[in-house]
Amino acid sequence: MSPSGEELLQKAVQLHQSSDFKKGKKTAEKARKQFLKEKNIARATEALRVMADCALNARDLKDAEKLYSELMKEANSMSNLWFQSAAYWGKGQIALHKMDYPTAITSFENGLEKAQSVADKWFTGWNAMGLGIAYRGVGRLADAKKVLQESVKAFQAANQTTFVTWSEKILTEIGGEVPKPETKVWLCPMCGSKFSSDQADFLKRGKTVTCEYCGTSVG
Repeated sequence: MSPSGEELLQKAVQLHQSSDFKKGKKTAEKARKQFLKEKNIARATEALRVMADCALNARDLKDAEKLYSELMKEANSMSNLWFQSAAYWGKGQIALHKMDYPTAITSFENGLEKAQSVADKWFTGWNAMGLGIAYRGVGRLADAKKVLQESVKAFQAANQTTFVTWSEKILTEIGGEVPKPETKVWLCPMCGSKFSSDQADFLKRGKTVTCEYCGTSVG
């Protein structure tokens, strides 16, 4: 007997959590097709979200951008604020990977607003942390601290201790920084850790580096 769409989606989430992103995306795609066949639009959209997250974590930014745009389109057609917040977070992450902090700020601000409007702690935490990273990237440290504190509270409420630690680490790092708008800051798009000067030099030359704190590859 073939697995149901729900079983496939649960498997895709498990694969994503175990960092098997390519297989996770394929499995989520199968789940989406099954849900669409059953005309279960909400679950099909959730499968699309998992596909996009898998593409992002596999560093296939072109595919991830396409999938998050599709997710946004579906979220808007459903007037679903939760999916909108997820899509904005994904778009913000892609901008962070490109070190495009102004675009990231716009995406995360929108995502945070949507998440807060439905009292969702998960995407409140993620959009707030992403926004804090982006603010830090352009030297808006006071704004960064404010939203990072929101991120800590949201992750604490969601019992996400690992991500509480990430947000607190960024707050600690920026505690002694002085804003320098003319200087580009090279930050990990996922956890916000500041890359060393050697890593920044590699990134400037178009090379790939790996965050020593969370293991995310960038470049």
